[in-house]
Amino acid sequence: MKESILQIVHLKKYFPTNKGLVRAVDDVSFSIDYGETFGLVGESGSGKTTIGNLIMGFYAPDSGRILFEGQDIAIPISKRSNTLKKFLQIVFQDPGSSLNPKSTVKDILEAPLLIHESLSKLERLKRILGLLNYIGLNEDYLFKKPTELGGGEKQLVAIARAISTNPRFVVLD
Repeated sequence: MKESILQIVHLKKYFPTNKGLVRAVDDVSFSIDYGETFGLVGESGSGKTTIGNLIMGFYAPDSGRILFEGQDIAIPISKRSNTLKKFLQIVFQDPGSSLNPKSTVKDILEAPLLIHESLSKLERLKRILGLLNYIGLNEDYLFKKPTELGGGEKQLVAIARAISTNPRFVVLD
């Protein structure tokens, strides 16, 4: 029997509006095994992004459990350990809004390494160049800013940032 890396158990998240309560996530349960790719499918507004945000700790659930490697992580991101933050990463739906327009690609890719890895300046540069190579961009991109990139290139940089610390689980919104 396979072991689950993530289990969602009876998860609920409601949002109050001036028109009443929006049931964004209402009693959702599923599990994802190690090494498995899992796709959550539904129409626009069905709660897919909300579930991703709950997993990442951007929202607290109204009820239910989120178990990552058996540990309940249904707590706000501000209360999560740096280790947990390193292990869980996200690629946002709109890379343009998730990349600082004033930062270079090098700065964007270096930021998680400064937080989560103990690497020398040279080791960080080697890792960044390796990430760029992995996603199919060359070193000419190092000092470009997001405003100088196309949409697909921004998405590649967002993916590189998410995988830069070798996470155990990545949410692709």
